[in-house]
Amino acid sequence: MTRTLVALVLATFFLGCATQQLGKPERNVLATSMTVDSTSVGRTVLTTVPSESAMERFETLDRMGRRVSYVAFTDTDYGGLLFLNNKFFGTLSKRDAQMFYSCRGYFTATHYHWARDAIDWVDTLTAAATPVTSATLDFTGKSTIQSIKEVVKNPLLADIKSLVQMGTNPFSIFSKLDSANDNRIERDKYDKELQALRSLVPGDSEDKVAQIVRPEDISITSDGMVMAYPRFSVDFYINGGIVTVLQQPSFLRLGRLNAAIFYVPNLQWGQCTPKNWRQSLPADWQPTRDVGQSPTPSKSEGKSDQ
Repeated sequence: MTRTLVALVLATFFLGCATQQLGKPERNVLATSMTVDSTSVGRTVLTTVPSESAMERFETLDRMGRRVSYVAFTDTDYGGLLFLNNKFFGTLSKRDAQMFYSCRGYFTATHYHWARDAIDWVDTLTAAATPVTSATLDFTGKSTIQSIKEVVKNPLLADIKSLVQMGTNPFSIFSKLDSANDNRIERDKYDKELQALRSLVPGDSEDKVAQIVRPEDISITSDGMVMAYPRFSVDFYINGGIVTVLQQPSFLRLGRLNAAIFYVPNLQWGQCTPKNWRQSLPADWQPTRDVGQSPTPSKSEGKSDQ
């Protein structure tokens, strides 16, 4: 009788735990958490969010001249975080974050880069945010197809795998070691350029961007241009010789070569404007496996942590 009672209590306990966790995303054993509050610095949070959890991040100025810093997630209980002048302002729902991302991607692919109308997009983004004093982010440690980590593939890590698998042929060893050494030099150069690009802020000059590294792609608009860096998956929108928007991943590149990443089932693409994007999905929309599902593993798994 006692054993039966103990078994029943334990079963009830574990069933209760399982019920509480229902619907929660699975977390990797190495997954981290982060608490954001009034002491948090927007730029620091944007660069600290793991790239497998970040869907996008950008900085710009709103019509009042405040610096707007925004990061959206592929996991956590929140869709995104908004900072004004580096101070935590509020959170975005998963629905709003997905619509904002997909609509701007669609607009960039079919019209022109969304950053040209950044002030109008940011007005409605700020209006959509829910002001809060703190938020705890529980990252899963897992990537999805919309994670920045998946968007930015880093071929410089490929030689790590080939070095392990090269066998005992001495000529092959010397060849691989030389190649790995060259790639280490390239990797160091890449990291330095990445950090320099990360240090830029709205208001910096076009010349300051170009001195770090020449643009790898550009798009001319009626009032400026987009300086794109596909290797780093980042765009700089330039107006009057000044950086007005910093965007990661590169919407210019994705809009040209992989616009399908912005696809969401049943999204009303005709509503994808700075004023109407919040009406592009039904009010009861919830993320499904069709949106941001885990990528299919490939043989080359080296990725750059942006």
